[in-house]
Parts: sequence; C-alpha cells; structure tokens
Amino acid sequence: MIASLNHRRYPLHLQIATVFVALISVLGGLLSWYNYHKTSDIILEASSQLFDQFNARIEVDFIRAYEPIVQTIQLLTLEKQLIESRDLDSRLQKAPLFGMILRQKPQVTGLAVAYNNGDYFIMRPTTTEHMRGIFNAPDNAVAMADNIQSAADGSRRIDRFYFDENFALLARTDAGPSDYDPRLRPWYQQAMASDRQIGTQPYFYRFIQQVGITLAIRTPDQSAIIAADVSLDILSDSISQVTITPSSEVVLLDSQRNAVAYRDPSKLIIRGDNDAVELADLDSLGSDVLRAAAPQVRADDSTFTLDYNDDRWYGRVNLLGDGQMGFHLLTLVPESELLGAALAMRRQSLIITAILLLCAIPLTWTLAQKISRPLRQLSREATAISHFQLDQPLGLRSVISEIDDLSSSMGVMKDTLNRFLGLLRSITEETKFGPLIELIGDETRAASQADGSAIFLVGEDEQTLEAASLRMPEQAVGQGSLRHCSLNGTSQLARCVQQQETLLETVSRDTPEHPLFPLLKALQHDSINVAAIPLLNRKREAVGVLCLLFEDLSVREDSNRLAFIEALSGFASITLESRQLIRMEKALLEAFIELIASAIDAKSPHTGGHCQRVPTLTKMLARAACESDAPEFRQFRLNTEQWEELHIASWLHDCGKVTTPEYVVDKATKLETLYDRIHEIRTRFEVLKRDAEIRYWKARYGGGDDSTLRSELERELQTLDDDFAFIANCNLGGEYMEPDDQARLHRIADRTWLRTLDDSLGISWEERQRRGAAREPLPVEEKLLADKPVHIVKRAEGDCYGPDNPWGFRLDTPEHLYNRGELYNLQIPAGTLTAEERYKINDHIVQTIIMLEKLPYPRHLRRVPEIAGGHHERMDGNGYPKRLRGEEMSQAARMMAIADVFEALTAADRPYKEAKSLSQSLRIMASMRDGGHLDPDLLRLFLESGVYLRYAERYLDPKQIDEVHIEDYLGAEVH
Repeated sequence: MIASLNHRRYPLHLQIATVFVALISVLGGLLSWYNYHKTSDIILEASSQLFDQFNARIEVDFIRAYEPIVQTIQLLTLEKQLIESRDLDSRLQKAPLFGMILRQKPQVTGLAVAYNNGDYFIMRPTTTEHMRGIFNAPDNAVAMADNIQSAADGSRRIDRFYFDENFALLARTDAGPSDYDPRLRPWYQQAMASDRQIGTQPYFYRFIQQVGITLAIRTPDQSAIIAADVSLDILSDSISQVTITPSSEVVLLDSQRNAVAYRDPSKLIIRGDNDAVELADLDSLGSDVLRAAAPQVRADDSTFTLDYNDDRWYGRVNLLGDGQMGFHLLTLVPESELLGAALAMRRQSLIITAILLLCAIPLTWTLAQKISRPLRQLSREATAISHFQLDQPLGLRSVISEIDDLSSSMGVMKDTLNRFLGLLRSITEETKFGPLIELIGDETRAASQADGSAIFLVGEDEQTLEAASLRMPEQAVGQGSLRHCSLNGTSQLARCVQQQETLLETVSRDTPEHPLFPLLKALQHDSINVAAIPLLNRKREAVGVLCLLFEDLSVREDSNRLAFIEALSGFASITLESRQLIRMEKALLEAFIELIASAIDAKSPHTGGHCQRVPTLTKMLARAACESDAPEFRQFRLNTEQWEELHIASWLHDCGKVTTPEYVVDKATKLETLYDRIHEIRTRFEVLKRDAEIRYWKARYGGGDDSTLRSELERELQTLDDDFAFIANCNLGGEYMEPDDQARLHRIADRTWLRTLDDSLGISWEERQRRGAAREPLPVEEKLLADKPVHIVKRAEGDCYGPDNPWGFRLDTPEHLYNRGELYNLQIPAGTLTAEERYKINDHIVQTIIMLEKLPYPRHLRRVPEIAGGHHERMDGNGYPKRLRGEEMSQAARMMAIADVFEALTAADRPYKEAKSLSQSLRIMASMRDGGHLDPDLLRLFLESGVYLRYAERYLDPKQIDEVHIEDYLGAEVH
C-alpha cells in the first residue's frame, strides 16, 4: 500500500477555477444560439402572418372569381320561362342571357340547364380557335349551344346552334344521335339531393383542356338543375403572381391531394396511354421538394417541417374558404431564405466567440498543462491496468488532493487485481467438480494468507452442511477430521448460512459442539480462529460455507483483507454453482436422450433395443480406431468433447422414427394396414361360395339334375377355395412373385360379387374426402379385388423435397403418400412393403436430420446431425437421404453405419425375422462392403480388433455365436 503524502495539497476545484477562459466559449455559444432562436421566432411569427395574408389573398381571389357565379346560377333558378320550357324556341330565347353571363364571367366554360325529363340545354363560348375547332363553329361565332331532347319515337338527338357577338343565331346543325343523360351525372345527382348549391371535385375538361369544377343548384320546384362549368386557371394566375421567397412553392390541392392550381398550369395534367388524362399529384409537378413533402401533407389545417437538400423547409396546409369545395392551400418555404437574417446574426456571434477563444488559448494551455500532467500519468496507468499489466508499482505524487487520493486508490486496486486475477485464472481452468473444490480451498487460503481452509457444502437434503474439502499446508490432516452439522442448529456455520454474513469465531477446547472441533486434536492446538464466509449463488441462496483458519487474530482488524476474502468467496460460490449446474444439465440431457431412444425402442417390437445397442457398438468401434496404429486411423483421435458428440449422435441416430406410423413399420403382410385386409377378401369369397350354393338350390328347385348340379357346385367351391388359398399365400410376401402368379391374380380379381349396401355409410370424414361425392346405384357388381380411388392417400404439398431443399436431400419421392389398392399391394414382387411404405420407413432418417438440425448446439456438438444422419448413406453414393459418397462422410458416420447394420442383423428381438448367427451376419456385411455399401477399412478394423466378438459376447444369444474365421471376410469377395 502506498504511504500517505505529507506535503501541502490544494483542492482540485481551486485550480480548475483558473481556467475560466473556457466559460467564454460557453457563454458565446449560448448567446449566439439565444439570439438565433429569438430572431428565428420573430421571423417565423412574421412568416406565419405572411402565410395568413397570402392564404387570405388566394381566398379573396377564389371568392371574387366564383361567388358571383354561384349567385348567377341561383338567380337563374328563378327564370320560370327557362325552367318550365319544354320546347326549343323557349330555350333559345334565353340564349342572349346565357351569352351575356359567359361574356361577363370568362372563367365559366359552360352554362347548362338539365331537366328532370332528361332534356339538356348547354351554352359554351367559342372565342378560341380550340373551341371553334372542336365544335366546327363559324369564324364569327362567339358562342354555341347544344340542345338534347327526346323525339316522339324515343330517340335522342343533339341540335347545335351558333351565335354571333350580339348572340343572334348564325347557324343551326344536326349533331347526330346522343345517349347523354344529365340525370346520370354526379353533379346532377348531388344537386338534386342538396338544398343548396354544390361543387364537384376538380376534374379535367376535355373540351377546354383545362382543370375545372362544376357548380350546380336545383330549382325550387326540383324540375331542373342549373349548372356552370368553371375553370380554375384564375387561381393558378393568383398563385404565380405572389411569392413569399424566391424558392417557395405554393399549390392548391383538392381533397384527394391532387393539384388543381399551380404557378405552371401546364403541369396540372398528366396524359397517359390511349389519351388517358388525370390530375397531377404533388409527385408529378416536377418539383423535388414537393415530391419530398407529399407524405406529410394532410387534407386538414396543419404545419410541418421538412429536411430536404441540406435545408429545412417550413410547410403549411390551410383549408380554403368555408371548406365546402374541399380546397387546401399548401405553402412551402426554405429556412435558409426565411431565416437568412437570423443565420447571419448567428454567424457573427460565432466569429466574435472564436476571436475571444483565440485570445484565451495561451493562458488556458499553460494552466491545463499543469493540471493535466498527473492526470495523464494516471490515465496511462489505467490503460496499463485495462491491459492487465499489473506488475509495475504506481508512484505518483500531486499537489491536488483528489489526484493524490486517486493515485493511492489505483495502487491498491492494481495490487488487489493482480492477486485476484491470478486466483481466478487458476479456478476457471479447472473443470472437474471435485478438484475444483480442492483448488478453491488452496487458492483462497493462499490469497488470504490463512493457515488453512475448509469448505462445507449444503447436502442434497438441504438440511445439513457436509464437509467437502480441508486444505492444511504441511499437515497430514484429512477431510475426516471435520464433522457435518445441521443447517437449523446454532453452530457458527449454521448461523453464517442463516444470517448470510461473515462470522468470526474462536474454536477452543471449550466449544466441543463446533464442526471444526475435531481439527484441534488432529493439529494438537488449543484454539484456532475461524472466519466463516457464506457461499451464496445468484439467487442469494446458500450453497455452502468457506472457512478460513488463522492462528492469530489479525484478520479481525484487517478490514481490507476481509473484504477481499468475501469478494473472492462470492466468485468461488458462483463458480461452484455453475459447475454444479453444468454437471446437472449434462446429466439431464443424457437422461433425456436415453429416454427418447428408449421410447423409440418401446414404440414398436420391431426396433427392440436397437437405439440403445447401436451407441454401445459405435463407441466400441471408435475406441478401436483411436487405439489402432493402422495408417488409415493414425490421425483418428477423439477428445472429451468429440466423445460427447459421438455419444449424443449415436443415441439420437433414429430419433426420426417417432414420426413413422407403427402399422407401416409392423406391416407383416401385403394387405395389412391398421388391420389385415385379407379378412375382407375372405368374406367376399364366403359370399361367392354362398352365391354358388344358392344358385345350386335354385337350379334344383327348377328341376335340374342333382348329380350334374352337385358336381358343378363342388367344382366351383373347390376353385374358390384354391383361389383364396393362392391370394392368402400371396399376402404373406415370402417368395418372389413370378409373372404367371401375377397373371393368375388378375384373373381372380376379375370375378365379381354383388354389393347391396351403401359403402359410404359409417366411414370417417377423411375417407369420405377420398371417395368423393359420387355414389353408384345399388345393388352394384364389384370386382373381387380392386384398386379404387379411395385407396389413394395423396401426398401433401410440403411433403416433397426438391433439388434445392436446404438439407441437401436427394430423394426419389413417390407420387402418393400411400397406395392401399388391393391388387397393387398383392402384386408386390418381394416382401410386404409398397414403394410408398418403403419411402415412409426410410423417411425416418430425413426426419432425424430435420429434427436434429433445429436444435441449438454448442460449438463442439454441431456435427451431431451429420453423424446421426449419415448411417444410411453408402460408400458408392447410392444411399439416402443425401446420396453422399464415402469421402463426403465423416468416419464417425461410417462407423455408425457398420454398427447399425450389424445390430440389425444380429438382433434377436425382431418379431418379423430370426436373429442371424455371427458368421451369417459377417458374411452379409462382407457382401455389403463389396457392393459399395460399407467402408472396407472400418469393416477390417471391426473384424481384426475383435469388436464384433466382444459385442456378441455381451448382447447375443450364445446360440448365435458360432465359429468365425475372420480371414474369410477380409478379402474383396465373400467366401
């Protein structure tokens, strides 16, 4: 420990006060930002007023332009002659009135009357070349009118009229038939449903090639609608004449966020294919900032900010007028133009602050050097500590009291860390539980400079403290010198656990009840001082007690040493708990794996103890490979983690069998599913035999010759018996079925029998789905043996593995999941399994791989799926499910393949086969080796190391162990 310094010291804050120059930068910055924000607030408030004025001007222009039109169409509703007229002449008399309105209101592009009988009269100006061209108007025509009226025969035609500048009639033409009915137009329907004038959403007028709206109002007697088509170009003119800043953007929007007025009206229309026309939105006006602001624009009053092109923009959306038309005015202004004066003021303030800082730098630099020199040295020491460079002592002196105290504390910390890390390094390197306890006792004794240490752990009954370790240097004292004690007692150790705090006590001849009392006699001491420290886990539960033994009482006064011991005991208890948890979790994993394997073996008598014996045989062969000096196994050595990996993989190598249906695995005959369907076929033969007898008796009743009829009956019954015996024999699947037998099977199947009952009654929902809705009328003749659609069980879409599947499976998947057709099954050439059922059985290894690859493995167990899933692969690449070649498989997987085959051949608990003798099994395995199935080197090791015999002596019936000459099976061919 570094000694205290006696020189004069000063508080650190007195010297820090000398660097007041730093305040200049803070104050200057604060003043600059304060001025900037205050100026910005003023400008923004002024800008808000400017927005309001601009909005008010557009609103005034809007009202000035469109309010007179509303008043005009309201006055027209009082023109009874116009409204009540049903003849053309009366309507033409109002043409001068309509013409004067169009001349005084240039924004009106059409003035119309729509009658409730479907008549329609509209007048439009033709003052432009575009309008005269559309309507073929004479050059001196200033207006034209269309009258649509139904004739007596129900047809509708358009009469077109042209007027001069005095609105006198110039010409009249027949514009042809028309199917236009104003009553179907939205503006007509809206106006008829409202008791006031209405305005439509803006849309594109094809006639005038402009954006506009339709204003309409119904007459008091609801017999007609007065409507005016109004152009919105005047609003675009108003917007283009007023700007807030050079780069500001102003757009008039409708309720659908479409632009209806803009400084460039030509951009308001978007023309598509086939002359399609639509209103532009903000993304289509050609302005990047409008495009960026589009997502934030809402159809109600709102304000927002937008960061665009290294500048901040202020946006505002206002409802125009009384809101009836649904128009909104969008205004966007860049901050750099709006707040230019505020930004300039901020720049000036920053320049002034920078000048002051430059003046203060020399003084600040000098003072900072003096203050920071010891701090830099401490920083270097802290860096050395962070890199665990703890060997060099720390000797730093400073006139600043806080720095001096910090230097002293760092010296103590450095020394403590050095001792503590050395202790931790020793403890963490030990992985076994027993030696770990001994190591903790030794290291804590050495680190705390104690004369001995003892560790007591809470017993499994959680009622006692059991002695686990006693470490005494140079003393021949064993753990037997300690006695157990109750957790509920009054001893020092029990109270230490109960109170969860360190207790210091002296054990003497007067304390015979103390658990450490027998140690006094062994050491031949009169007394010993004991520091009992509770070992607590992460949940603050006691897992034991650490006892440190001292001959003197110095530990009572040394609080630093006691604190160090308590910190060390905390780490020791966590380490003990972690080791215990790891040990228990591994035991639980082992038990769970073996539980799964046992459950798979118990699921079907056909598997027997397969899942339990294959791990044993695989590890026997792996151990032989580790001990072998043969060149091919010289590099094969397994460490502890690899043995654990092989153990888990071998126990789980068939875990996918939990998904295999038992009736497929247990299928002993060709027609067997959940039951043997040979019984159904037997019943049909019984029916045929009864039918033959009935025919006999009917013939007898009809006067037939008894001798002839009896002979025919006996011959038919004998034929039926022979045919059934043949089918029953085919059902066994014992021998290869010849083509002649298959032909006879078809001849028998062609016989028919009469079914009189509905076979769709009493069946499951799933079978009804396979049968379909069609039913045959009863009675019906059916073949004796048949393959019906109901026998087909379709494969689900996800039950196929394509060439790009993530597991690398390469499988030839049958079309159907199951085919239970009677002929299909009885014609199986050999054995009892169809291709679909054999695929289902083989699918267990696919499911094994899928299931195992879903598990979260630690790094040293990540090859478990590959080892467990490769025992059905072949050396020649014709195995399954991945068709790996021998060089693509690990040696562990190839070992398991040999173990899997040998166990299956020799197992005596398979109800479908007899257990083969040792020589028969080895002969078959040698043949499989020569056929490219098994690894030749591993099979040689299997034989020469005697693994096969040791396994046989342990698991095979003595009757199976016959005489074996391994040289007969070591060659390339089977002898």
